[in-house]
Amino acid sequence: MMNEKLKDKVVAIELAGKNILLVNDNDNFKNELISLGFEKVEPYYSISMPIDDVEKRAALFQKLMEIGTLFSNGRDWSPSEIVRYYRDKGLIKGDYLRIVWRNEQDFDITTE
Repeated sequence: MMNEKLKDKVVAIELAGKNILLVNDNDNFKNELISLGFEKVEPYYSISMPIDDVEKRAALFQKLMEIGTLFSNGRDWSPSEIVRYYRDKGLIKGDYLRIVWRNEQDFDITTE
């Protein structure tokens, strides 16, 4: 489990590579994630998507934003940096939720 406070949330932990990884500990978004093409591969929801398929990735990121996914902040093309880049390029629109970790139990969520 990622964190008890986040068990009902979808958290994007990897968007940069071919394999996109999300966490949803309570599986309360299972149907939505499966309908987007994700598979449950414990402890993650995973989907493989070519890095150069920008339109398909943008459509997926937009849908993840719409269900309230938290995009992890960090270095080296973290999920929140990738979403910001796609938004800055006009490939996706709207605000997204960024989660910044201080440690396993302490974090901030901001609307970007």
